[in-house]
Amino acid sequence: MPWNAPYYARYGFRKLEPDELTPGLAAMLAAEAALGLDPAARLAMRRPAP
Repeated sequence: MPWNAPYYARYGFRKLEPDELTPGLAAMLAAEAALGLDPAARLAMRRPAP
C-alpha cells in the first residue's frame, strides 16, 4: 500500500538500499516479484534499536 512507507518512516523506519538487504530479505522480495507483485512498489525497511 502506498501509505505504508511514509507511515513507518514517521516512526523511525528507513528504506533499505539494495546493498543493505540480507540474503533472506532479497530472496523474499524476489519471491514476491515471482508471484506478480511489482518490485518497484516493494521495499524493505529497518528501524534502529533504541
